[in-house]
Amino acid sequence: MNPTPSAITLPVTATDLTSTDPARIGPYRTLKRLGSGGMGVVYAARKDGGELVAVKLIHPEYASDPEFRARFAREVELLGKVGGACAVPLLDADPEAERPWLVTPLVRGMTLSAYMRKHGALDERLLIGLAAGVAEALSQIHEVGIAHRDLKPANIVLSPEGPRVLDFGVARAVDQTALTRTGSIMGSPGWISPDHYQGAPVSTADDIFAWGALVSYAATGRPPFGSGDPAAIAHRVISGAPDMEGFTGPLADLASRAMVKEGAQRPTALELVTAMVEVSAPGRSYAPVASAAAAGNAMGALVDNNWHGVQTAPEREFTVARGGGNTGRVLAFVGAGVGALALIVGLGFGGVALASNWDSLPMASWFSGDDDPGEDEGTEEASGEEIRRPGPVGTEPSEDASPSDEPSDDASDEDDEKDDENDEEEAGEPVTTMATVGSGVSASGERPSGGEVVAFQPSGGSGHYGSLDGATVVCAWSFCQGQAGSIGDGEAGSVSSSPSALTSYVNSGGRTISAEVTYTENADGTITITRLVEHHKTSGTGTPPW
Repeated sequence: MNPTPSAITLPVTATDLTSTDPARIGPYRTLKRLGSGGMGVVYAARKDGGELVAVKLIHPEYASDPEFRARFAREVELLGKVGGACAVPLLDADPEAERPWLVTPLVRGMTLSAYMRKHGALDERLLIGLAAGVAEALSQIHEVGIAHRDLKPANIVLSPEGPRVLDFGVARAVDQTALTRTGSIMGSPGWISPDHYQGAPVSTADDIFAWGALVSYAATGRPPFGSGDPAAIAHRVISGAPDMEGFTGPLADLASRAMVKEGAQRPTALELVTAMVEVSAPGRSYAPVASAAAAGNAMGALVDNNWHGVQTAPEREFTVARGGGNTGRVLAFVGAGVGALALIVGLGFGGVALASNWDSLPMASWFSGDDDPGEDEGTEEASGEEIRRPGPVGTEPSEDASPSDEPSDDASDEDDEKDDENDEEEAGEPVTTMATVGSGVSASGERPSGGEVVAFQPSGGSGHYGSLDGATVVCAWSFCQGQAGSIGDGEAGSVSSSPSALTSYVNSGGRTISAEVTYTENADGTITITRLVEHHKTSGTGTPPW
């Protein structure tokens, strides 16, 4: 007897489960894929017919690392102390599972970067609500000894209830593994503090710098240190002044103080909260906000008073089998603690714990589960006359920056395509095809800015550029040789990977791979790749995969 179908509402970018996806993760039944990133895969799931949640499953490469597992468990415990209104709570977790996992609410809304590409810079009231909400979230996590360390527009969701800060807390072990493998600075150029570029230990002052940059970006539509070459961005962060043209007043002054070069001279998160109270009611004096609990009360009221008119992300109904879903694999529990940890804490996949003496390490962040086509994608020009919109919504910087001794004379973006603000067309239907992917493909049109972009040529078609930000990526061999087993010529891969791993391989040396690509052409003509599965190609003679 077939299960009765049921409808659920999810972001339009959600995709069906694959044969390699588990049917259950602990007590949660997986329903759809929401996306993937360098740390793991994100699923829409449900427990015993309850509310929809986002279950985030760690990649096997990290799950098999004992050092990672130990740090993961420690940080989950630490995050149990975090409260507040604007940090996405952790609902459930199992650090002892075969592949550790976390559960968070399914946050509905666009990321700040996606919202501004569609609607332009924020108006004054939304800007105050954003600044207040993020300051409150930082006060909560800083109080328990955690620094976010990857605060950027892609990690802020503008939900109908208020801003929500994603991705803090449990990426420490991933960061250490990644840094050991690459030996380089990782993070998000333009949002990394001067201190971190210059090798200073991790500090909550890094988050304050990013808060100032976020507020300036939301007010002007331009990243305050420009975009383009990561080394040039790093130089401007270290030695240049932020671009805040058109952004004036008490909030601008506070953002400027947050972006000073010396971390010790920046305000604390609680001082930001106190200053936000004063910004909202100029001319009055207030006692300093002395605790995270008081910050939650003060900023909660401030957000409620200013958070109106937020546009939601595109969603649609998906049909799923009611009570079914048992045809896939079931993820087993390993070790003690078969019952998962039920914690009400701040979400964690991009932060750094400060409570111990671990070295300063960079960030690896989760796909956030909304329809954001990616923070590094080419952007559209805002055409209004509002006082807080003096220029176009700037392209956000690409990943993997490192400091440079060479200054750049131009902190602005390349010319962006004009945005028709009345264009409400939705993206076209997803297309799945075999394609050649990589720098050896001749693609037409201008390459979008950002690191997670590839050229691809569908079978029998012409070459295009596509953005991979947030895409599900499965490797057969070429960019996961340390993990893939025996695989025959033409076979589909089964190793969960990430857009960054793929682009690091195919975007150099004229390389190409063969892959099954699912993509959507957006209303503005850009292409978003939502899923890519490599099919192995043997080279020369010998036994695959060699």
